[in-house]
Amino acid sequence: MRLPDHLELLLTDEPVLDVYSHGPWRVPDGLFEEISARIDGLAADPRAVELTTDEHKLLTLPASLVTAEIFGMLAFLPGGGAIKAGSWSQLPERLLHRHLVNPGPLSTRMTRWDAPGGRWRPPVDWLIEAPDRELAIELARDCLSVLEGIEPLEERRKALLRLYDDAPVCDVNLPKMELREHWHAHAGDDIVAAVPELLGPVGYLEWVCTGLLASYEHLTDAAPREESVEVHLIQLLLQGSMEHVPAELAVALGEDRYDELQRRFAAERRGFKAGAWQERTRAWLVRALVAGAADACRGWLDMAMRFIAVVQGLPGDPWFPKAEWIPVGQFQTDLRRLYAPRRRVVNPLTETLTSVPAADGAAGRKAAARPEIATSLVEQPEVVAALDELTRGSDPVRLLICGPDGTGKRDAAQELGKALALGRDPHWVTDNLFTGQRLSDAVAKLHADARDCAGDRLLIIEGLDGVVADPGNGEALAAELHRLLAVHPDLNLVALCDAGGEERIREVNPVLPQRFRIARTRPFTAAGHAELFRRALDARGVRGTRPAVEAAGALLAATPPMQTLRNARLAPHLADQVVAAVRARTAADAEPVVRKPDIPLTLDTAQAAGDPLAELGDLTGLDTVKHEIALLVAGTHAARLRSESGLRITPPTRHMVFTGNPGTGKTMVARLLGRIYKRLGVLSSGHLVEASRAHLVGEYIGQTAPRTRRLVERAIGGVLFIDEAYTLTQSPLKGDYGHEAIAELVKLMEDHRDDLVVVVAGYQQEMAEFLAANPGLDSRFPKQIHFPDYTDDELITVFRQLAATDGFELAPGTDDVLRTMLRGAPRGPSFGNGRLMRNMLDVAVANQADRVASAAVPVVKDARAEKGSEPIQTPSREELITLTAEDLPPLLDHPEEFFGLYL
Repeated sequence: MRLPDHLELLLTDEPVLDVYSHGPWRVPDGLFEEISARIDGLAADPRAVELTTDEHKLLTLPASLVTAEIFGMLAFLPGGGAIKAGSWSQLPERLLHRHLVNPGPLSTRMTRWDAPGGRWRPPVDWLIEAPDRELAIELARDCLSVLEGIEPLEERRKALLRLYDDAPVCDVNLPKMELREHWHAHAGDDIVAAVPELLGPVGYLEWVCTGLLASYEHLTDAAPREESVEVHLIQLLLQGSMEHVPAELAVALGEDRYDELQRRFAAERRGFKAGAWQERTRAWLVRALVAGAADACRGWLDMAMRFIAVVQGLPGDPWFPKAEWIPVGQFQTDLRRLYAPRRRVVNPLTETLTSVPAADGAAGRKAAARPEIATSLVEQPEVVAALDELTRGSDPVRLLICGPDGTGKRDAAQELGKALALGRDPHWVTDNLFTGQRLSDAVAKLHADARDCAGDRLLIIEGLDGVVADPGNGEALAAELHRLLAVHPDLNLVALCDAGGEERIREVNPVLPQRFRIARTRPFTAAGHAELFRRALDARGVRGTRPAVEAAGALLAATPPMQTLRNARLAPHLADQVVAAVRARTAADAEPVVRKPDIPLTLDTAQAAGDPLAELGDLTGLDTVKHEIALLVAGTHAARLRSESGLRITPPTRHMVFTGNPGTGKTMVARLLGRIYKRLGVLSSGHLVEASRAHLVGEYIGQTAPRTRRLVERAIGGVLFIDEAYTLTQSPLKGDYGHEAIAELVKLMEDHRDDLVVVVAGYQQEMAEFLAANPGLDSRFPKQIHFPDYTDDELITVFRQLAATDGFELAPGTDDVLRTMLRGAPRGPSFGNGRLMRNMLDVAVANQADRVASAAVPVVKDARAEKGSEPIQTPSREELITLTAEDLPPLLDHPEEFFGLYL
């Protein structure tokens, strides 16, 4: 039984802030002191120093309006009624300590918690008293700025800052409530998604109810409970000392459920005991906790507390929940009680009752030997020898397995775990769990894993070379792992690495590989692939002849890998295709047998049949693009001829830039380019990997380079297509990691230039600025191809082709109407080109469906009508597949509306 990794901090004595909706977070040393200094600096700002109030009940008077505003923000930023827990959860006491009139003692108990109501709302609360309202709003924004760095609050804080930066146009001197309404109505969907309180009390209640019902459903799946949802909601209302069902719940839950609550409320109220309900709920949460639903427990507690806060605050904003019988503190105590590390003492009965006298009468018994391992690995003698050696000995296992993906590394680790029979299943840890974490968090996790597994569980670290090579924390984690191997002599550890991983680890920490028995896997020969294929056939209940199996082995050995489809993973892929064809031609009562003719001559892992050059030629328009691709193909053919003639050639750099507006076919051509290069032997698989900024750039220090490397590794053998690549250099944020992604990408492009083509795409001007952002970019993208906008005639052709692909024909005159619409459409950078035609076709098909369906609806007959009356005639096949001019979107008086409707 193990707590989810992201909750492990709750078992430590670290300074932790745990906002339930975010998760536990270790407070960096010195951060709160830095924020306190920022607050004091803002309060002493000449703009704010004279702004004070004598009305605040918790701050030393006269209190700075800035400090009072921040006090309200600290209650609001976690969420209205949200649970805020952890050993450093007292935000006002820690950040405003010297300003409080009666500061309470600072607690460091991890089980401490509270649920502030938070009535602060943008743009101002206490600062409303400032005589200059524009200055007040400016200072309120500065108050949000000084609170930067508290990670659990950052999403909501940044969303509110975006609202300040795009404030509504209104009279700033309106009364506070009217001013708030203008600001809340102006907030975009992204802001409201982060700060749902801006929906108002009823809207926020609806948001809370959806989360409460979802978490309750998940919890009852993990720990069934004999009560209906309606009874559960009524008991929550009673727990919150509510004497009636708030009418607002009719909006939040729907009228039917609200009526049911009204009907049952009085009966449930008569027998309700808050203390007994709390104990039942605590026991329910413990059952769910043991069932592995810790996150669902926390989600339900958070939503239940918000629910109480909202209904108690109606018709106004959420307020501090009263009568807090919801067992938050008890849940936190139970979590530590169940999952915290415990000392173990061996009960002597485990030895005395199982002891068996030796056959020769000697006292005691010999320690049981580990069972011999029965491995299923194929063509991995080095690993098999290591497994045999480790299972025969009695020393703790320390094994480092290095090799390419798909060569049996994970299988070897699993087989070793079964052979050791340590009492608990192996615990797997991947390098992704450490990437981007703060060093203290990563070290805490490593310690927790080692402590939990020591003695009775095999710890498997997958991607240890990635962990150690991480530029942020790798060196420190390598040293820490070396230390843990000495601290826990009974720790059994298997680490998996890519080929050459032991050397990458040795470069960072030369002594760490010495603590392991190192075994290497290798790619399979044709014979190895044949054996894997035979096993894949057996697993599918099909027999293969020896010539067929040998032919499959030779085919798989010659098949280039694509992304993760490589080595041992190729055999099941081929078996699925072959077995499906064999079963289709075999009689139901006959045994399916795979024979040599069933094995294809080639295995296209990219699943791209057809002639890509012909497909490129069939594309509408793009004449200049086709010419440029033809030149690339000719250059490749010429290079091959020179090479065959014994002439020396220098492989060209094939990375390129595609510029053009949306919908001009850049992605389509990039996909065809990969297939063309595969046919020419330039690329091994020719697949396309599409990416954007989000695939490359991490959110924290240390995430970007590994994320970029993983993306490039997926694309090796094919084309990496990065759309809107200029966004990597356009972020206004200080410390943005886009440039780090570019630097890593430039290096990897050079490392894999023989089997990788990178295509960056975007608007023409923006891409020119992108290439100028890094000195190495321009030289690595020597080829730039511009994709022009389609002409009206080309767009009509595209529309007709798309319609034909969907099974439709255009009626006479449709082209003319479409041409008239396009002639009036404004052309600019946002013009959709082919994408616009796709969207217009969708509208036309919907209109045609409505027209056809309406014509086919029979008329309701009069009861006295003659029985033999004929129904309305159904549309013909020609009518069903024909799009007419009336099906097209309507002509608009204002062409600029064209985009809003159809883009």
